Amino acid sequence: MKPSHRWWITCVLISGCSSEQVQQKLEPTVRAMHPTVTAFECGGGSVRDAIVSCRAEGGQYGHCAIVAWHTGVSDATACYTYASTIHRRREQLVGQEEQLDAQMHYLHDVNADTEGLNAELAIRLEEVTARTDVAVESLAQGEMTESELTQLRAILDNEVLSARRQLDTASRELQMAERYRSQQQPSTAGLDAEIARLQAQLNQAQAQTRALVAQRQRI
Repeated sequence: MKPSHRWWITCVLISGCSSEQVQQKLEPTVRAMHPTVTAFECGGGSVRDAIVSCRAEGGQYGHCAIVAWHTGVSDATACYTYASTIHRRREQLVGQEEQLDAQMHYLHDVNADTEGLNAELAIRLEEVTARTDVAVESLAQGEMTESELTQLRAILDNEVLSARRQLDTASRELQMAERYRSQQQPSTAGLDAEIARLQAQLNQAQAQTRALVAQRQRI
């Protein structure tokens, strides 16, 4: 395998290298000679379609594994805005925590944010699955060294960790909402509905995070 192809594989599933490193490595490589290959940033397109198209055109596994990789993202966490958005909303709620209307409005916004998180997780899962499929194929073809495989696993670990951080934020929001409801005598139907919605959103996020873990376990 060419050295440039080996370097690509270390960045195969999610962005794992700095922008400076990328510019130094990618400019003289095959990618520079194939400007029609689409780059995807945080789910900016169909990764699976790009990989399939690349393979159909005769691209090597090492090259096709990174056609969806974008130099502008250096960490999986960069693709998530949920935790920071919730933190900002929590700051805006300060001083109004005991007001039912404020809590209802806050939970409504948190539910919308959590729905957005699930959409992001679905995109990340699709991308990781597509890239892991190619990585598994690369392993079957003997295109990866043990060192490269170790690096690849570390990148996937980072993907899972980033998703779990968002999940932890959603879990804390549900806990705080339930604590607030326990202090209301009696609780209101509107508040109960928002909390039930958040529980459902959290369940979905947990399922998608488990699916990310399952992809990590494939290699």
